[in-house]
Amino acid sequence: MHIQEVNLLEELDSISQIHFLKRDDIDTMMVDMAKRLVIALKIERLSVWLFNPDKTSIVSIGEYDSRTKIFTKDSVLKKENLPIYFDALQENKIIIADDIYSHPYTMEFTDIYSKPNNVFSLLDIPIRITGNLVGVMCFEKTGIHKKFNKDEISFCLSISQVLASNLEARKRRVVQEKLELALNEKDLLIREINHRVKNNLTILISLMRISKFHTHVNESKVLLDEYEQRIFSMLKIHDMLNKNNTFLSINLSDYVKELVLEFENTYPQIKHAFNDDIIHLEFLISTKKAIHLGLIVSEIILNSIKYASTTTNNYEILIHLNKLNDTTVEIKIGDNGKGFNFVENVTNPTLGLSLIKDLAISLDSRTVYPTLNFCYYTFEIHID
Repeated sequence: MHIQEVNLLEELDSISQIHFLKRDDIDTMMVDMAKRLVIALKIERLSVWLFNPDKTSIVSIGEYDSRTKIFTKDSVLKKENLPIYFDALQENKIIIADDIYSHPYTMEFTDIYSKPNNVFSLLDIPIRITGNLVGVMCFEKTGIHKKFNKDEISFCLSISQVLASNLEARKRRVVQEKLELALNEKDLLIREINHRVKNNLTILISLMRISKFHTHVNESKVLLDEYEQRIFSMLKIHDMLNKNNTFLSINLSDYVKELVLEFENTYPQIKHAFNDDIIHLEFLISTKKAIHLGLIVSEIILNSIKYASTTTNNYEILIHLNKLNDTTVEIKIGDNGKGFNFVENVTNPTLGLSLIKDLAISLDSRTVYPTLNFCYYTFEIHID
């Protein structure tokens, strides 16, 4: 094995270990690579060019000249001036020009590139990423002619593949960073929306509490109480979404427990009557289902307080949460009052019962409604 061949293999291994993605400065990366390659190949210039989007020109991302130790970039070569050369690249031609002035693919370079840079011979290898032509890597000999041997050509081809691999990795990293930035911006936007919705609902509740303070008619106070609880059931969802850093779902058991706690604080005179058996479950439901379920729970408790708390001995309101299986949770809610026929009463022109029925349908749950002597609702909620 020739000494030069060993050196080229060692240099290929060394260059392939340059971790381009860890370099913030691509210019430094290009210089480091070029300095090694010009020595290994006994040439003076190395350049890498990438196509513009419509492939009408190539733009250098790095040109290194060992004679002057100068690194430049952003030079432009246009297809209109080099049509034969551009066609050769498009055909995936590896251009080996011992004489750049006489080779059919490089004769066009004479005045715009070869003479100004004193280039006599070159080896140009197209760069492809996932099968698409993206640029060309140029190995250039100045001053005298050079015939690239088979080992050198094989070496340069391997180097171009290493470069293409790293360029692809850089591209993926840029795309990933843009995607992460977009996701972060989306999260911030959703968080801001939730924050504003929460603030608006909080303002509504505050206005209702002020109205209750200035209202002397008992019926109006009761009405404001009801709407306050309905709004709170929606407010709590946005509050939990913000705290849990998620915007699509919330924990069902935590949500129901918060609703019951609010009722206990709002109606301290019957706090003892709440029999809540709400164990913590790792069971998430969508925000849409949560809003509907929250309004149902609030409506049932409001109706119980309004109609059963003052007419039932040893009044008790039950809220029971039970996991039936990995995909289904059962919620049982009601009181020990005398009960009523839900199916018959839902046709009456009242908001509460019709709201419960409509929302239960939207939950797509198996629902059992109260009957005479059994004043309990049962809902089977399926995981989303």
